[in-house]
Amino acid sequence: MIKKLRIKITVILSSVLAFVIIGIMVTINVVAQTNNETQINERLLKIAYNNGKVPREYRDTNIYHGSDEGYIDTFSVFVDGAYRLIGIYSGRSDSEYTEEDYIEYANEAVNSHWDRGEIGNYAYMIQLKSYGKIIVFLDISQYHRTDATLFFTTLFMGIIAIILFTLLSLGLSFWLVKPVKENFERQKRFISDASHELKTPLAVISANTDVLESEIGENKWLMYIRSESQRMSELVNELLTLARLDDKSGHKLIMTEINLSDLVLMTALPFESTVFEMGKKFDVDVQPDIKCRGDESALKHILTILIDNAVKYSAEHGEISVKLYNQSNKHIIEVYNTGEGIKPENLSKIFERFFRQDESRNSKTGGYGLGLSIAKSSAEAHGGKLSVQSVYGEWVRFTVTLP
Repeated sequence: MIKKLRIKITVILSSVLAFVIIGIMVTINVVAQTNNETQINERLLKIAYNNGKVPREYRDTNIYHGSDEGYIDTFSVFVDGAYRLIGIYSGRSDSEYTEEDYIEYANEAVNSHWDRGEIGNYAYMIQLKSYGKIIVFLDISQYHRTDATLFFTTLFMGIIAIILFTLLSLGLSFWLVKPVKENFERQKRFISDASHELKTPLAVISANTDVLESEIGENKWLMYIRSESQRMSELVNELLTLARLDDKSGHKLIMTEINLSDLVLMTALPFESTVFEMGKKFDVDVQPDIKCRGDESALKHILTILIDNAVKYSAEHGEISVKLYNQSNKHIIEVYNTGEGIKPENLSKIFERFFRQDESRNSKTGGYGLGLSIAKSSAEAHGGKLSVQSVYGEWVRFTVTLP
């Protein structure tokens, strides 16, 4: 439980910090691209107003260089109202482009039906003129390189920051769960000590009840004492089982090679007569000769808890089934029953200690809300898991998956 809590804290803190970092990264890149777009549009407009020539204030900037007029990255195509070519202007005296290349760029821009766009490394803008239209092209490869550099820089820094924050969150989780861990350890010791202390007086009460019964005979008061002491003994035993499962250092499963098929049959079949008397249907479907390594007593306890619950909480004249089969190198045990089922909001709580979906129902059927918690802990101690599916008002299925 402590480990899961620590992982949950780490995941939550890391996720929040990662979300903030990603938000900052996206904002930086979006703002930078927006500024670049604004600069590109501004320069295209001024070049268009200047009939294809770069205004003097742009000629000394670092992206306009290398030609006799101080720029190399723009050209313009002039067309009339019917898009017939009037002329071409290029600032590059050493351009590798031919007239056909310029015309091809212009045709592509016109056919796009957009007055502003990008073709390869060029941004273009189409502006109306008295003679027709001017199509201005501006080399924006420098902007692309700037955007790419910014993106990969922020991505690298973001990844480093997320990793560092994750490590920091992991360290912080140890500090945050320390009080919880200490309280949990005290709780485990209390449950274990209290359970052991209660066993002796319960044994004395039971023995004295037997003595009184032999002397004065049976009566309802002695029957009440015996019944309640038995219920108390069951609770103490369940608490001791939980304490042993929590204290992994002090509770060792006796792992042996067992025939799981025989174990399931031997555990399930004794319930058959009880179920029959209740007027319910009981079906046991066990694939033969399934073997696994496990603690026979613990596995039997898991099955007993699940089948007993299925019998208690199944509908009147309902159906109960127990299945065992292999799937993907896993041993699957399913215990199913029709009936009220489990409410969707309670599916995540059903394995919590002392949890009861319906207090009035549990007062009639008995139990303390510990059985499923014990079954889940025991399944996990075997390296497996216990899960639940349910349609409320119709059925519930518990599934034990063992390696």
